[in-house]
Amino acid sequence: MSRWLVAGACGAALADAGGPPAGDAATTDGGATLSFATNVYPLLVPTCQMCHAAGQEAGNTQLLFTGTAAVDYPTVLMFVDTSAPAGSRMLAKMSGNGHQGGTVYAAGSPEYLTVLHWIQQGALP
Repeated sequence: MSRWLVAGACGAALADAGGPPAGDAATTDGGATLSFATNVYPLLVPTCQMCHAAGQEAGNTQLLFTGTAAVDYPTVLMFVDTSAPAGSRMLAKMSGNGHQGGTVYAAGSPEYLTVLHWIQQGALP
């Protein structure tokens, strides 16, 4: 059984990306294999791309989104440490640690845990 994570503003983005409708919220228990394109990217684009894109407020940072998962995957991997998943820079930034944009997803939130589980599973595309 496939499990999805849908939260708040991300619900519409997931539905647009072929994911479940916004009412089908579920958390990932780590048992299902997660992928960047299906599970992580739909969380990052609606919350991060508005600033982390060329010409935007954070357009001069290393993390820039183009709007295409396959193109953005190698960029996001620069912020991932599969040998120490919980110490990944992506998780620190998302939870507001060293992120000028503040907290995007609080540590322990379903979204945060989805990204953590993805990294723990090897950060698959």
